[in-house]
Amino acid sequence: MDPSVFLRLLIFNLAVRLPLGASTAATAIKEALSSASLYVRIKLADGRFSKSAALHIVSCDDVGWFAAPKGPAVAFDFSKLELNQFAKGAVNLTLEVYACFDDCCPTVVPSSQDWVLGSTTLKIDLSKSMEERVMEHHSGWRDVEMKDGPCFSQLHVSVCTEKEERFVFKASKGPAASNSRVCHVQDSQRSRSVFSYLFSQDSVMSGGKTGGLKLVKKWIKKKLGLADQKAQDCSVTVQDKSGLPAAVALMTEPFVPTLDTNSITSAKPGSWLILQPRNSGKWEAWGKLSAWTEPAEGRITYRFERLTDSLDGIPVSYSSISRKDGGRFSIDLPTDRTRGFVMSASVKGEGKRQSSALNVDVAAKFVRSKEDLAAYVALAAALDLSSDACRACS
Repeated sequence: MDPSVFLRLLIFNLAVRLPLGASTAATAIKEALSSASLYVRIKLADGRFSKSAALHIVSCDDVGWFAAPKGPAVAFDFSKLELNQFAKGAVNLTLEVYACFDDCCPTVVPSSQDWVLGSTTLKIDLSKSMEERVMEHHSGWRDVEMKDGPCFSQLHVSVCTEKEERFVFKASKGPAASNSRVCHVQDSQRSRSVFSYLFSQDSVMSGGKTGGLKLVKKWIKKKLGLADQKAQDCSVTVQDKSGLPAAVALMTEPFVPTLDTNSITSAKPGSWLILQPRNSGKWEAWGKLSAWTEPAEGRITYRFERLTDSLDGIPVSYSSISRKDGGRFSIDLPTDRTRGFVMSASVKGEGKRQSSALNVDVAAKFVRSKEDLAAYVALAAALDLSSDACRACS
């Protein structure tokens, strides 16, 4: 399989410095913002793409904050086909600074109660960025200009683009559908079936070419101390072209709503274990996915942990996705921006049941084998089924 080429636009090192000067107006703004949270709304191509991120407030002599390495606060990902949507030449990257006086989430659209402190605009040439593996477009302070008013603050921002390779997979049906096949797509043009989903609400441990998975049952019982029935409630097997299992997503904690909230809570989330086969014929725990609902916010939260040999969980992703609109679950390594992206998968929302297609992107630099790819495809299946279960229990 050949990977596809993607371009990643990264915005990081975000900080705001305010107010500028010691005028009466600047002092008044500083006092008014003492109880506010600041965030930035980032708009690309005149608002065709937009995201938000929290802002760190620094003083003029806060040198240490910039010395520490930081991962991207916001990332925009584009395939070759998507880049063709942009006209040749530079596009606008606009950063609008807001002050929020409520317990707001920086991922939502600004409300009418938020203060607009001003904005600044950069020019980014995405087409030219494809000529280099890494290209820095800006790093430093920018004046935040108010419309028809003076500048009271400055925004620090770093912007760069990275060209990278990813494996892209698409499934036209959900993992619970019969004959659900996962196709590899290369640069949005060619596709061929490489995996298939085998869904079971009983057991994947018996019969056919999955008979070798009897070891999973023994492993679960020994390592996790789960009862047999709990270890075989629900599962999704990712099979290769020959029908052999390449990864398994196994439900280890059922999705059961609490009596007082009638929803899946963080205190008792539903959980999946992702397993990989090894050359020795044994199965090893690869990761754990947990999911629960946030009814007041209308969101579903997903937590993914990589598991060590001793089954200790290392948190690597924590995503909160709108239950209504859906979105994308992603894994990024926040400590190293040049190696940040690991994978992303689509998560459908309410009203989108007619479109059960799954989309999974996996960074090629983290793939060593077919089983590595299958593990991420199994994780995408667990995400899809978790969203269905959380909505059904709400």
